[in-house]
Amino acid sequence: MLAAVRTRLTLPRWPAEWPQAWIAPVLAAAAWSLVLASSADLATQRSLVFIGGPLVLLAGLHARLGEYLHARARQGLAVLPIAPALHFAAARAAHRRGFALAAISGLLGAGLGGVAGTGEAARGLVLAGDFAWLCALAGLIEPAIAGCSAYAGRRFPEEHAIRRAQLQLGGGWTAPEAAVHLYAPALGLGLAVLLAMPGQLGLAAAQTQGPRATHAGLLLAPLVLALAVRWAAPRLYAGGFFAAVAWLAEAMRSLAGPPEPPPRPVWVARLASPTARLWTTQWLRLTSAPLLRLALLLGWGGYLLLRAQAPGAPAAAVGLGLAALWLLPLQTLARQRRRNAALLASLPLPARARAGRAGGLAAAMVAVPGLLAAALLLRWLALA
Repeated sequence: MLAAVRTRLTLPRWPAEWPQAWIAPVLAAAAWSLVLASSADLATQRSLVFIGGPLVLLAGLHARLGEYLHARARQGLAVLPIAPALHFAAARAAHRRGFALAAISGLLGAGLGGVAGTGEAARGLVLAGDFAWLCALAGLIEPAIAGCSAYAGRRFPEEHAIRRAQLQLGGGWTAPEAAVHLYAPALGLGLAVLLAMPGQLGLAAAQTQGPRATHAGLLLAPLVLALAVRWAAPRLYAGGFFAAVAWLAEAMRSLAGPPEPPPRPVWVARLASPTARLWTTQWLRLTSAPLLRLALLLGWGGYLLLRAQAPGAPAAAVGLGLAALWLLPLQTLARQRRRNAALLASLPLPARARAGRAGGLAAAMVAVPGLLAAALLLRWLALA
């Protein structure tokens, strides 16, 4: 009876601090699709699926896994005697949504890239099938990344092998207990790629030679291993959840440094609107190297405009990646809307400003890649 009641419990949720990172996988899939469309050879395109598919999944991996250990909900509730299985289930729900977005973006990118490269719908289905197999295994492996991070994110005796690995991998940059969080996501995704490789080769061989028993074995054996890893994930998570959350929270506070914001640039103080000054200050302080991102995007756009020939798929892919870096802070600013609305509610400002929306700044940020794309399109049409 008690077990049945526990399965129906739902934990309270805090507004997510980690970005949903929908821009990153979408633009990664778009850039990948352009690269796929630049080739008409099936073997080359399948190689590009094997190389680019993991990059699409990697684009939003950290954000998808953030709910397991990094989220404020986990830190706020870890002090209570709540079963780790409930924490795992709550984080798994958010993980599914993020993974579904990355998988759908990649499937559309692979399919459209295959069709654009050859004009054959069957080619798009073949490439999408290869990526779907990778997604099937990655969906089973990714929860184990959180499980291993929780299990290895505890403090072990000094003579323990995991403790020695923590000290070596941390390198003094972070707390030894938090070192696993630097490596586990990439290693987990690498395991998914390693398990997907035999199946992808089996699918390619079955298409050329016809289905055989060996091809089925290349699919089933990695799938069984991935299912075993998925079975172990919540058990590893339960074994280290409480200690790992505490050590991770301490490491994050240490890396954040003292709560002293950097000085605001002079040109920001000269802005006429108080809300514009607030949003611009937040954009500068919550974004890593914002002006460098702008300079890279404008520099690449200027280079493409000065070229004597139209940009190809690789050049367009680089431009999309730089545009993604430039637009990613929009998600961070969106998460500040509620806090800004509470801060501005009592001030004599227009209703739109008191709502906490930064329409002007968001429009200006979107306008930069939009104007560059329009200029490149006109330049391309003039060259044609």
